[in-house]
Amino acid sequence: MERKSEEVRFLVDNRFWRFRGLLKNMSYETLKVNAMVKKGDKYYLDTLDLCQARQRGNFIKQAAAELEENEEILKTELGKMLLKLEEFQDEQIKQALEPKKKEVLMSEKEKKQAMELLKAPDLLERILRDFEKCGVVGEQTNKLVGYLAAVSRKLDNPLAILIQSSSAAGKTWLMEAVLSFVPEEEKIKYSAMTGQSLFYMGETNIKHKILAIVEEEGAERTRYALKLLQSEGELSIASTGKDPISGQLTTKEYRVEGPVMIFS
Repeated sequence: MERKSEEVRFLVDNRFWRFRGLLKNMSYETLKVNAMVKKGDKYYLDTLDLCQARQRGNFIKQAAAELEENEEILKTELGKMLLKLEEFQDEQIKQALEPKKKEVLMSEKEKKQAMELLKAPDLLERILRDFEKCGVVGEQTNKLVGYLAAVSRKLDNPLAILIQSSSAAGKTWLMEAVLSFVPEEEKIKYSAMTGQSLFYMGETNIKHKILAIVEEEGAERTRYALKLLQSEGELSIASTGKDPISGQLTTKEYRVEGPVMIFS
């Protein structure tokens, strides 16, 4: 057996088998593929659901006639290959269900250092000193407000920040300064977003994270969705599309879970 992207190949005696479209099968009830069997200059090609005995039987009958081969031989070969293809399908379904990113855990040493900082009587002064060490001077109040809002992402009702500046550079400077203190896995930043894009972020886990939108116009286009996400703590939308297996129109629900700290 040889696997190349969406294609799986088998060579049995003097017969070459090829199966395509396996990555579209994300349900154990179906295994719809484009199958080809070739012998010399003769071949047979068709699309079928390998989970359907009738479709397998028709494929074997037609292939045997085209290749001038014994039906029982092709039936035995296809049966063995079906077991291999089911293993491949099981593997890809399990991979799809696995979390996209592993949770980042703090070491005991990091936890101890974090608690020492949290309990420090001069906590706010230390935060400002750290900003200055990073080359960010001035704007004391705005830096503290931005930092505390960023930390609030872990709360049930996180704060939201809207920066208004006479220059785009000033806004970007403050946002970048605050975000530099946030771990990479805890923030999602876009230059802009379209009006509907936020509704389709279900695969991107934004719960208790920072959603930063740099451009003011980019945030304006998605204002309604941001408002709902901030007030309701979640978003949901129903959209119509084609079922990849049946080809029929179906309605699918998309859901995005909050809460999220919005930074714009």
